[in-house]
Amino acid sequence: MLCIIFILKILENALGTLRLIIVSNGKKIEGAILNFMLSIIWAISTSLVVINNNIYKIFVFAFGSLIGSYIGSILEEKIALGNNSLFIISTKYKTIKEKLDNLQIDNYLLNNIILAIIPRKKRKNIINTILQIDNETKIISETAKKLVFK
Repeated sequence: MLCIIFILKILENALGTLRLIIVSNGKKIEGAILNFMLSIIWAISTSLVVINNNIYKIFVFAFGSLIGSYIGSILEEKIALGNNSLFIISTKYKTIKEKLDNLQIDNYLLNNIILAIIPRKKRKNIINTILQIDNETKIISETAKKLVFK
């Protein structure tokens, strides 16, 4: 019984973390489906704890939540949905802009500051590439939504 509660809570919290990220990236239907699954898992795991509850069930329930949240954040980092905007400040902005153009990264030069919109999955590699050109570059990274108007 304790193992079932533990596994259900890990699954619930990991999926819950992913659901938040998916919904924040505009995937409403996928988020709703995940929420449906989460509700079922929550109802089952909670009922197992509430019926003949004891301190061990409560502890396993809470510990499963802890582990599930941690696993969910690792999964979210691996999936890396969405985009980042990079504000790049460098004296070598022309070289950096050329490199971003060659990498087919959307970027815009604004008075010696480059604004680039990049897939989150590529963020680490692109930042490392920029720092190889100029290791004194200042980079500000933010979550961004790439909007397309029709």
